[in-house]
Amino acid sequence: MVELLRPSWRLALDAGSLHRQPAGVGVYVRGLAHGLSTLMPERLALIGVRAGVELSAATTGSAIPAIPFQAPNYHAWLQTRSDRDARRTSADIVHYTNAAAPLAARLPFVLTVHDLSVLRLPRFHPMARLATTPVMLSAVARARAIIVPSRWTRRELVRGLRVSAGRVTVIEHAPYDGTQEAGAEDGVTGHETLERNGLKAGEFLLYVGTLEPRKNIHGLLAAFEQLAPEQPSMRLALVGAAGWHSEPIMRRIASSPVADRVVVTGHLEPAEPLHLMRSCAAFAYVSVYEGYGMPIVEAMAAGAPVVTSRTTAMPEAAGGAAVLVDPFDPADIFRGLRDALRRADELRVAGRARSAGRSWTTVAAEHIEVYRWAAGTKR
Repeated sequence: MVELLRPSWRLALDAGSLHRQPAGVGVYVRGLAHGLSTLMPERLALIGVRAGVELSAATTGSAIPAIPFQAPNYHAWLQTRSDRDARRTSADIVHYTNAAAPLAARLPFVLTVHDLSVLRLPRFHPMARLATTPVMLSAVARARAIIVPSRWTRRELVRGLRVSAGRVTVIEHAPYDGTQEAGAEDGVTGHETLERNGLKAGEFLLYVGTLEPRKNIHGLLAAFEQLAPEQPSMRLALVGAAGWHSEPIMRRIASSPVADRVVVTGHLEPAEPLHLMRSCAAFAYVSVYEGYGMPIVEAMAAGAPVVTSRTTAMPEAAGGAAVLVDPFDPADIFRGLRDALRRADELRVAGRARSAGRSWTTVAAEHIEVYRWAAGTKR
């Protein structure tokens, strides 16, 4: 058990970004809640818990206070209820988990900033998200401490936003292992997941993530079209919910000469992407910009050969255990896919070694050290 600064010390964790179908930030919140619930259940409260969401097996049936989400959307809740909800739990400090905090916060807070893509690549974000940029900048300026998932994002904050390096701590994510989900043991089997989606083990390339422009599905599809003639049994499986501006992606897929070999599954239950990662011929994550790239380490932990971008934080997440490609060059992505298939056994071993030994309990313990530091700072 991790010792905190004083017996009365309590944390309120912002769970407002975790939906029934988690992606990105929601996956991070789910994993962190699991780890914190294991290490310090008596010091933890959850705020912004959405109806029907079970954060983890560790919180199910526990005495951890959970204040429900009550607002039309995340930012409305953040500005009108989050600080009050945190104070209702007698928290000493709040962890806001999605790069924003209430403008009128009365409690000190720690902030997680996942990436700065909204500033660096605004064309890849809807106007509603761009409109929250001032809130993010204000939160960054006021946070006691800032947590980021990569050295890349830390450099972006320090160099781009002139944030003091001493306020920013890098804490890498951990892979999802299937044990974090309440009721996970009742999920479908790997065979059922393959069968339902018309896939065969070892005969499909896999992408897992939201279907949105920044994820570069167009580039991946163009590369697969080059690979398809020399791999006649290979399919491309795209797993994830449709995101902002996904309609052009779906039109591009429908017009592809290999459209009949592309499987778009939509959102799957939490353990199902893990089944597919274990069975795929290779995992491709060739996004244009990432603050980390959690699917990369999840695929490695599952034993998939990984192809990812050599830009932003993705090489850092890959840790030398993936094939790196230029996401703006479909021919280079094609080369990377072919290379991954050829080196599959080598990459499986390297990927498992890269992801071994890191769990969400480890991640939570590192967060607790940041909370301790932030709570001990004079107001």
